Amino acid sequence: MTTTTIGYLFTNPDTGSISLAVPCEPCATFHWHGAGTVARPLHAPGEVTERVSHCPNGNDYTTITIQPEPYRRAWVTGRRGRFSAAYRRAVTR
Repeated sequence: MTTTTIGYLFTNPDTGSISLAVPCEPCATFHWHGAGTVARPLHAPGEVTERVSHCPNGNDYTTITIQPEPYRRAWVTGRRGRFSAAYRRAVTR
């Protein structure tokens, strides 16, 4: 059975690397996957990946749908990168 979740791309302008942030409800945080570099991206918005979850708390997925909007730092708190109210507002709009 295939389980699909959402993910957001984040580009680090200092290093040129791209990460794929996947929200995880059991952990109340984001999990990160490597997604290439600006010069050689592995994913694009709108794509569906074939990534497997590495969450120890049961957020099992086998594919990730890349969202068109980019990841925003405002979505997490400073304490251990937990979901912030800003992210919860973003997903409920």
